[in-house]
Amino acid sequence: MSLIIFRNKSEIPDTIDYINSNDLFFNEKTTIPDTPLAKEILKKVDKADYYSELVFTSRTKDLGNLFKNYLSSGTKTLLNIISNPDKCFNLAECGINVLDFIPKIKDGIVLWEHISLFPEDEDESCDIVYKDKQFTNIYEFLNYARYEDED
Repeated sequence: MSLIIFRNKSEIPDTIDYINSNDLFFNEKTTIPDTPLAKEILKKVDKADYYSELVFTSRTKDLGNLFKNYLSSGTKTLLNIISNPDKCFNLAECGINVLDFIPKIKDGIVLWEHISLFPEDEDESCDIVYKDKQFTNIYEFLNYARYEDED
């Protein structure tokens, strides 16, 4: 599969569930996957460590282990995408530290309306489908999407 990107809510087919409230969806339906990518997301976005599918170790060691609902909205969004690749999640609340992970997600669906923030490593490989066009380099995708906005 690929990461499918939509820029407009109206582009999302009726057959795909659109999730606008990433936090609520995560809190009710998503667990923390025990995968290298999920662990990297926890570490880089929240400075946390995986403990179990429901618990993480916070950056503040005095707090000890915390329930998954205390993760940041950005981390929740990324974990939603990788755990529920058949649903579309909105990236509106995601900062650059979260968007840096977009090239690493190889299966999922997102709504990314305002592509003004670019990931750090623009030469990174990816597997993105946007408007039925396949992209294997994040730089090529970002340029295509950015220049499309100028038309």
